[in-house]
Amino acid sequence: MTVSRPTIVPAHNDYSAWQKALHWTVVGLVIVQIWSAGGIGRSHADHVAGLEPSRLDLILHEIHTFLGLLIGALVVLRILLRVASKAPAQDRTLHSAVRLGACVNHWALYAVLLLLPVTGIGARYIDFETIGPVHVLLTRILFLLVTIHITAALWHLLRRDGVARRMLPSRLLRGR
Repeated sequence: MTVSRPTIVPAHNDYSAWQKALHWTVVGLVIVQIWSAGGIGRSHADHVAGLEPSRLDLILHEIHTFLGLLIGALVVLRILLRVASKAPAQDRTLHSAVRLGACVNHWALYAVLLLLPVTGIGARYIDFETIGPVHVLLTRILFLLVTIHITAALWHLLRRDGVARRMLPSRLLRGR
């Protein structure tokens, strides 16, 4: 039995195993960020009210901070991989405006995912009142960009053009 190792260079018109792993890891971590964010608001509200924040909220705050930094580092790695090994070629049957929109959305996602840890650390350690609202605004922008991204992926799945399948883990595609 041979064990295949994750590749850095994409096969065919596909993302590499490392690019896929980073993509889906960041997706999972962002979901945890959504779950842990509530603890931050509650702990800040308790602090302002002169109350002791709950232990759970303080733990959620730490999880949120740590995972935010991890997401930032993984996005840097993802960008380096994308620059080094390129993304698969875009579907030339799509209108040029759609291809441009996909490119803009991808790079906007990268930018927001890099800015969120920076503003999160700034809000936590420098000035919550000034930087916190910027962090919240970036979170809302992230939700918008992710909604566009998921909608586009679903559109590609419905079209059966193979574009969305390029990011799916290979084991999900075996036998298809």
